Amino acid sequence: MLFIPIASTGCKKNPVELYLSSLGSRRSSITMQNCIKNIARVLGHENYELIDWSKLRTSHWTLIKKHLTARNCSGATVNLYLNAFKAVAKAAWSQDYLPQSAYLKIQAIKAVKYQRLPKGRSLNAKECRALLNSCDDGTKAGVRDKAIFALMFGCGLRRAEVVSLKMSNWDCSRRSFTFIGKGNKERIVFLPKTLDSVIDKWVEVRGVGQEVFFPRACPGAKEDSFIFKEMLSGSIYRILQKRATLAGLGKVKPHDLRRTFATTMLANGCDVFVLQRAMGHASVNTTSMYDYRSEKKYVGLYRLGKISWSCFIFFGEVNE
Repeated sequence: MLFIPIASTGCKKNPVELYLSSLGSRRSSITMQNCIKNIARVLGHENYELIDWSKLRTSHWTLIKKHLTARNCSGATVNLYLNAFKAVAKAAWSQDYLPQSAYLKIQAIKAVKYQRLPKGRSLNAKECRALLNSCDDGTKAGVRDKAIFALMFGCGLRRAEVVSLKMSNWDCSRRSFTFIGKGNKERIVFLPKTLDSVIDKWVEVRGVGQEVFFPRACPGAKEDSFIFKEMLSGSIYRILQKRATLAGLGKVKPHDLRRTFATTMLANGCDVFVLQRAMGHASVNTTSMYDYRSEKKYVGLYRLGKISWSCFIFFGEVNE
């Protein structure tokens, strides 16, 4: 097997730490750190700080990819690890650890090509109403939860973005939030008019004296008590499961609310490039993967004759 030797002491800043410190998102940093830890184990080390990254070569990626394939990892996971592998190589090269020739060969490694049907689902209008109504339990926590869901399927926020929101991000006059999201990208989202009352009620309940927009519920106390510290992103998952069960929706994942936002926008004629900016995607191809418009609609269009045959000009003239 191919292993990388232990790094000598007294060297410059570890390339891994250099790369991780450049990431703008705490969640991204944790994700990539876990990838690099696993890469280090495959390369024979329990601690990535002990690795001599100047010895990194394309043959090591072959070993890592073989390991991931043996674990039946998806194409997306393999490419995530490849991104981490390349990023560490770049950080090592920038500090004159890694030779230019080795760096260029690593950067030339191609990503895995794959295509899968989209996971998760998009909620319809009835399901969204049921989810919001499940929060009307007379508690302040219910008002908070309702506002969280409204932002997620009304503005397309990720759960990590929701928990990091500050009161200073909210512009009441413009009905918008401006914040730094995933990938250290600043973006602005506008609240749908139909959800104005949801956010206004939450702001009234929470008050304006604290910076954390969605505080934690006080443990072991009434649900009407809050600690003004950031919620954990995992808390959003647990809250959503609780409310979705009450609404009779079955299992709903937090990212399904973001899928709902994208699908609703596209169904109402939103330009995909406008949606790309609203969702904070680097590529419009990523945005297109969030299109969950009903399969029944496609069946109705194509199988039930709701599309004029005249649009298929390559078939020639067709008299309807």
